[in-house]
Amino acid sequence: MSVDVTGRCLCGAVAFRAKAATHDVSVCHCGMCRRWTGGPLMYIDVEGTPSFAGRDAIGIYRSSDTGERGFCKNCGSVLFWKVAGAERYALTAGSLDAAEGLTFTKEIFIEDKPPFYDFANATEKLYGSDAMAVYTGTGDEPK
Repeated sequence: MSVDVTGRCLCGAVAFRAKAATHDVSVCHCGMCRRWTGGPLMYIDVEGTPSFAGRDAIGIYRSSDTGERGFCKNCGSVLFWKVAGAERYALTAGSLDAAEGLTFTKEIFIEDKPPFYDFANATEKLYGSDAMAVYTGTGDEPK
């Protein structure tokens, strides 16, 4: 059962609407996400391409062969990570208008998590190679 989600950047120049497959929130500990956000990236996976208002204010940074990162060019808010060349988006949990019903369930790039923080939640923990295989369609869903 998919869930409608909406969100926006800090200044309101960019807003979005999307369908999330679940209420699950994941965290990425990779070095690029930590440098980009100043901490781990909290996100939700969505189905297809979100509907964006204010597209002209969206900046895209191609951070690797695999990924692109979207942000507001006006206020700098981190909005999404997506698979380069595909319509596979992960929207930042902090940009959502409502957090009711969300559940923190998964951590990826667990091998890159620095030792100075831990989460209390019991979560599924995936290595980066396993997570990226799922996102890019080059591997099976990890067990």
